[in-house]
Amino acid sequence: MKFLCLGYLNMDAFDAAPESTRQEILTECFAQCVPFRATGKVTLEQGVQHYSLAQSIRPVNGEPTVTPGPLFPAAAQLSSVFIIEADSMEEAIAVASLHPATILGEQYGFAVEIRPLQ
Repeated sequence: MKFLCLGYLNMDAFDAAPESTRQEILTECFAQCVPFRATGKVTLEQGVQHYSLAQSIRPVNGEPTVTPGPLFPAAAQLSSVFIIEADSMEEAIAVASLHPATILGEQYGFAVEIRPLQ
């Protein structure tokens, strides 16, 4: 089975942290990605650029309409995506639990959502 995993963080809180703090956390994140990737279960992993660069497309009167910003503004913003191939949700959770967003950055709202793909 494949699982779509979405990493989140409170981007505004992270942006407000001193640059040295942000760099320290990113260094820890990159180091934590080593055991995460070493599982061999991660088939795609990518960071997502800042939400201020997002564009949203919705139908308006049957036509696609583009607006700036994320689809749903919220305190937690999408920061990474990855796909895990695993035999069960439990195995996917075990692998995803090695992702930096499940271990680091609690003060910045780091979190991961896991969804089975069809």
